[in-house]
Amino acid sequence: MRALLLVGGLLAALAGPARAQSPDEALANLWNALCAGAAPGSPLASRCAEIFAGGPNSRERAAGGNFLGEIPGQGRAATRDGAPADTELRTDLGAGWSAFASADLGRLKRRDGTNEAPFDGDTGALLAGVDWAPSARWRLGLVANHVRDELDFLRSDGSLRTRFTGVMALAGWNLADSLSLDAYAGSLRGDYRVRRAINFTLLSGVSVDAVANASTDADRRLAGAGLTWSLPAGAWEWQLGAGVDWQRTEIDPYAETGGSGLALFVPGRAITSRRGRLDAALARNVSASWGVWQPMLRLGWRREFANPARPLAVTFVNDGNATPIRFDTDDADDSWGEAGLGAVFVFTGGHSGFVELRQRIGHDFLQERVLALGWRVELP
Repeated sequence: MRALLLVGGLLAALAGPARAQSPDEALANLWNALCAGAAPGSPLASRCAEIFAGGPNSRERAAGGNFLGEIPGQGRAATRDGAPADTELRTDLGAGWSAFASADLGRLKRRDGTNEAPFDGDTGALLAGVDWAPSARWRLGLVANHVRDELDFLRSDGSLRTRFTGVMALAGWNLADSLSLDAYAGSLRGDYRVRRAINFTLLSGVSVDAVANASTDADRRLAGAGLTWSLPAGAWEWQLGAGVDWQRTEIDPYAETGGSGLALFVPGRAITSRRGRLDAALARNVSASWGVWQPMLRLGWRREFANPARPLAVTFVNDGNATPIRFDTDDADDSWGEAGLGAVFVFTGGHSGFVELRQRIGHDFLQERVLALGWRVELP
């Protein structure tokens, strides 16, 4: 007997840790328990009766049609890079006041998840602010920031819309002619608008086609710092950078409405990202009659030190027993690259602008492409 137990233990060790339940599996295994809490005559009780009489695999079909994998996917937008563009953080400015504004438009694609639903998304950000340089060495700035994310889930008609607005403080210090230190910190307040489609057909012929909607508030705090080392060589210039970025988004709990008896209560969540970054850029200064422009090629590496898989427990609003449906989010990819191609333009009269196209590369499941534009003017 001891030998059998030893062999069994060795086999379990070789097999590795058990795979966490997917959202569909978690719900399919719980219909009996959660339906016991449905009030007689309620919409949830009606759905339960249809599922129990729905024929083979009715529990699995109903679970899959609830699309619970969209709930952990909601947190994925909260981990996008919220740092200001490098151009906003530059410190090679003369003394005095300046104003600046920038905008970016992006495209997100999420694929290859286990517990998180795939989606396509559009992103955007608007930023405007002023900064003051008491000397050529120091700079302080204040920025108003508005960001949005619009995700459309691919396996259903579900969607997520987020909006955040707030302020950030910027600071820069030229440690030497070729070395600068930049930092930022900010807080934003926003909201989530959630649409979860519910759609399944049982072998009995019963079909459910409904939509559950919800909205809730969220807070986001972010901070970071970085060093940039510039190495000019004639008209060429290398720029080497290293930094850290921290971001925490706290989403308030919410209860869905609608859903034909299958509306959910989702508890509050907090998603934290803590990243390191390394960048290398090669630029060339080109003189023109209107000023100077600097085309630039940049390659970077990102390392995520937080945001591991975390458990979620949701309940049906009409379940009097509040039976928890538990499942995990997917692990974050902890390492990927970024490539950028852009240019900085410096005009006479104290005006300058930039444009950059950035592409995330080598990420396990998230593709991102961003076009960023900005303008700065020195104030009299």
